[in-house]
Amino acid sequence: MPSMPRHSRFGALALALFAAPAAHAASLHEMPAATATSGVLSTTIVVDEYTASFTEAVSGSAFSYKTRGYNPAGTTMSDRMAVGPTLRFSAGDTVKVTLDNDLDANPGTTTTMNSLHSPGTTNLHTHGLHVDSDTPQDNVYVAVEPGATFEYTYAIASDHAAGTHWYHAHFHGNTALQVGNGLVGMIVVEDAADEIPEDLAALEELALMVQRLEPFAVQQIAGAFEDGGDGWTQSGNVGLANGDGYWTVNGQMNPTATVTQNRWTRVRVAYSALDAAADIALLDADALGCEWKLLAKDGIYVDNAPRALTTAHVAPGNRFDFVVKCASAGAFELTAAAEAGGGPGGPGGRRLLQTAETLVTFTVLASDESAAEDLPVFTPKKPVYLQDVYDETLHSVTHVSRTLNFARADGGCAVVFDGAGGQYDGTSHGSMAVGSVQAWTVSGNDKHPFHIHINSFQLGSDVVDPSGYYRTGDWHDVFYVPDGVTASKVYFQVDQHTGKAVLHCHFLEHEDKGCMAYLDITGAEDTRVAGLAATALVETFVEEEDAANEEDAADAAAAGASAESSSASAAGRALGGIAAFVAATSFVAVA
Repeated sequence: MPSMPRHSRFGALALALFAAPAAHAASLHEMPAATATSGVLSTTIVVDEYTASFTEAVSGSAFSYKTRGYNPAGTTMSDRMAVGPTLRFSAGDTVKVTLDNDLDANPGTTTTMNSLHSPGTTNLHTHGLHVDSDTPQDNVYVAVEPGATFEYTYAIASDHAAGTHWYHAHFHGNTALQVGNGLVGMIVVEDAADEIPEDLAALEELALMVQRLEPFAVQQIAGAFEDGGDGWTQSGNVGLANGDGYWTVNGQMNPTATVTQNRWTRVRVAYSALDAAADIALLDADALGCEWKLLAKDGIYVDNAPRALTTAHVAPGNRFDFVVKCASAGAFELTAAAEAGGGPGGPGGRRLLQTAETLVTFTVLASDESAAEDLPVFTPKKPVYLQDVYDETLHSVTHVSRTLNFARADGGCAVVFDGAGGQYDGTSHGSMAVGSVQAWTVSGNDKHPFHIHINSFQLGSDVVDPSGYYRTGDWHDVFYVPDGVTASKVYFQVDQHTGKAVLHCHFLEHEDKGCMAYLDITGAEDTRVAGLAATALVETFVEEEDAANEEDAADAAAAGASAESSSASAAGRALGGIAAFVAATSFVAVA
């Protein structure tokens, strides 16, 4: 995408906030974790109002505003936004989250469909999890009123894939307000022992909850609420002006994080914003001999990971995992260039990229340890619901073909499914059978990020992306087509869970104003696509020590062929080595 000069975000304050990284930026805040014990995670998340106050480290310029958060540390928080606890658990666990709504009462009782209303009502969406969409799991139609509590109980399947996900408020009518306020947190489904290579599982890791916050825009949204607006968000704000926006990571502005020279580090990233896609990249990393490689997108490992990475394209809701290793000590930055100007789908069409701004400054600590070897290239252990289905012949499946279009409409967009539909009216847009394989042609998601709950989808063979970030077979649950990328086909299994499959534009004010739909998933619960089986971890490249072990196995296998000629024996050893390796690590059905 072309770039344009960054327009002033805070007037004079912007020049200080978005100049060179602050000399005394705070160390990266490690988000508190709620972790499963003996197969059960049980935690309470409190939703409350507070005042966020920031002082720029170099200039001393300050601003503050009224907002909402998960478990805020007091009525005022300085230089850090409240971010929810990271939920960490494993496949087969039970996750219990009590949502305690301490928000102020709603200003009235008007709840007109596709209007902004009920700023004090909330709920929870576990974005990315393959769980049931009915109560008490990921039912986004639950309304937790001010002063009330609600206990979500998620039965995590024994074959649920590991991955990086997130959770956020999702009450239709105030989603943009509450997510724009910062009601977000991360989810990590832990890797099983046989899911990824041991070398990767042993790495140190960082989790980054990246938010593009626009408090003035959120105030404008609050002013449009029914019954006189959301008084809390509109009150008591200091130092803000039209166009204000800034980045936080784990609630902080440009924190510093540390990695160690010559050592791989794993980094998990989740991205939230009102309506800005972004390009995330490294700055000043080449001078330190840094390598960064992609592991996963939207919580699902890519095939043949880790793979080359130059820029991560993210829309609100996307996640990506990467590994990084630097040959020299020093500092580099993780940067983001957000879209700006024109409005999503409005006059001017797609928005241009701003100048990149710093998310995190990484300090590479000097070390005399030897450089870590390349990580094994692998395709992870995959459950049934993540088996490839994008090619009917190759994967022995039958596609059910559908069309989805995000059409321009008042409020942003409308969902047109199989040629019918419009803005959300509370009724189903259609149905799909559990155990089927869906093949959708999607349009309009070059302006409106497409998100579907419960079942992730994979890209098909029509993907054209010169950057290599999007490839055939990659899995996503949010897809926003950047400039220069072509992709219109998505495929997914309707696996096990019946009920409502919610889909919408992930520019959340568009969702609030009607760019949302649901399909009824019909049939018998727990039905899976016929003929598919889980597959085991595949390592296509191994470290030198492992390669030596494979060579020994090949020699032993070839010893029984002593009657063959010397040339045939040599060929037999080579082929025997390949066979032994494939037998040990190739795709194998697992229970």
